[in-house]
Amino acid sequence: MARDDFYDSPFGAIYSAYMERPHISSRISRLVWGGDTKPYYASMAAAPEVPSGGTIVDCPCGAGPALRAIPADRDVRYVGVDLSPAMLRRARERSAAHGLTNAEFIEADATAIPLPSASAELLLSYWGLHCFPEPRAATIELARVLKLGGRLVGSSFVRGRDSLRQRLLIRPHVGDFGPLGTQPEIESWLEGAGLNLTSAKRSGPLLFFDARKRL
Repeated sequence: MARDDFYDSPFGAIYSAYMERPHISSRISRLVWGGDTKPYYASMAAAPEVPSGGTIVDCPCGAGPALRAIPADRDVRYVGVDLSPAMLRRARERSAAHGLTNAEFIEADATAIPLPSASAELLLSYWGLHCFPEPRAATIELARVLKLGGRLVGSSFVRGRDSLRQRLLIRPHVGDFGPLGTQPEIESWLEGAGLNLTSAKRSGPLLFFDARKRL
């Protein structure tokens, strides 16, 4: 099954639905993966901190779970970027239901985001690095879009120090996974892209990171 066929399938719709529901997502994540997604939802608090007139880029945006954190009355520009038309369609629907008036959605690869350099105060990158065929190149591109001092908040599956169950389920180039990376590798990609890592925490195979673009 092609990747977008998966996201356009009933299972893809179920995935989108439970990721919108933190309590369900957290239970499923602990049961299946042995990690907790609570830090993922908590990190969305970065969105309301973007000043009026600022820009938030969400790549990959998926079905738009992060839209929940953006107050509908805030004067911020939201740009959702994803390679999946099915996910972009769901994100557009969620944006309209949320009442956002300054949201746009772009079908694009994470290594070639069609936005000017230094155009965003905040870049969200949830659950993408472990899927990307070229995660290091994608990290460089995400950093390019950020303004100096801008913030990158994200999450990813990682390999290394895993239980037998995680080693069986999380394998490079199997299913929806790309080459994957270890926590030290992801940290080195961020630093190499010109970002200062301010936080990196693991829950099982899930890594949650926060970084700033160097001034």
